[in-house]
Amino acid sequence: MTILHVADWANGGLATYLQTVLTCQSQEHRVYLLASRHNSEERIAALDGFISLDPYRRSLQGMWHAFWVTRRSIQTLRPDILHVHSSFAGIFARLAAIRLSPRPKIIYCSHGWSFLMDTGRIKTTMYASVEWLFSLLCDAVVTISKREHSAALNIGIAAEKLHLIEHGIAVEQEQMRPHRFEHTFKKNQYNILFLGRYDYAKGFDWLMDFIVRYPQKHICWHCAGKAVIDDVVDIPNGVVNHGWVSHEEVPQLLLRCDALIVPSRWEGFGLSVIEAMKYAKPVIASTGGALCELVEHRNNGWIFQMENEESLVEILQHLEASTLKIYGEKGHDIFMRHYSSKTMNKKLQQLINDLTEENGITCA
Repeated sequence: MTILHVADWANGGLATYLQTVLTCQSQEHRVYLLASRHNSEERIAALDGFISLDPYRRSLQGMWHAFWVTRRSIQTLRPDILHVHSSFAGIFARLAAIRLSPRPKIIYCSHGWSFLMDTGRIKTTMYASVEWLFSLLCDAVVTISKREHSAALNIGIAAEKLHLIEHGIAVEQEQMRPHRFEHTFKKNQYNILFLGRYDYAKGFDWLMDFIVRYPQKHICWHCAGKAVIDDVVDIPNGVVNHGWVSHEEVPQLLLRCDALIVPSRWEGFGLSVIEAMKYAKPVIASTGGALCELVEHRNNGWIFQMENEESLVEILQHLEASTLKIYGEKGHDIFMRHYSSKTMNKKLQQLINDLTEENGITCA
């Protein structure tokens, strides 16, 4: 079986997802990935079967170019499955498959609905309308959280097309080793880590402002990432900025921190949350998006309201080492039960089987 994945670019959580899925699928299928090399992490371009979408940018001209590259790739590779990732690729890749014969079965995942973002009523309505319309051009729509699934039903996407498959990652853990990070973690303070894009959707600007206005002497703040979509945000003195770190280095940060903070305004799933849970680290999360599905208040972490900054102050002022350890262990148990890559890949393969059996194809 041949599977063609299409994403306009892949960084952070999406890059981890694609690497996890393609590594598994390539063991039994011919798997290709079409994406922008220039706008994706190096590990994506290093995957077997990678095809560059460049020159590409998120513009009408870039989308037109991507449309033709995708259409030619489908005609050349003749995939049984076309798996499309993210909203931009969802437009040009699904259009590229129109009136092709044979037409592959098309799976689409937005990895976070754009119409759930706080972008104003007009844009929200427009985004929802586009997602509904383009759902008519595919055979299956994968949602990544219960909230995303309910939202898809609410805008009218056919229930029979929707498949809830939450993200998962490998359960194997890295061991702590000497690293350039280690001297930045303080033994006499709680080390709290922000991990991800320094962008508005992730609440990075909110967190930096909070740190300035509510100093916590018992906490050493760490951040690792970079601004990808939005302008660069000033990082206050005293915050340890590790910058963008490779996927291979992330475990060394998680092993050394005491807790992860996720102040997202909008989050389709929250891959960094399950990465922290994998290493038995508790999570301090906002109510943004699907985070409350992953973090249960005072069980495997804490939930705070961004509009009520005192709720986060109270959490921080009552941190205790014993509680951090207990919540981290509970989080690890939840991760092992629900968020392993094995579970995710099994569900994806079952979906592929269900779709391709209609064409008389069965997966190995």
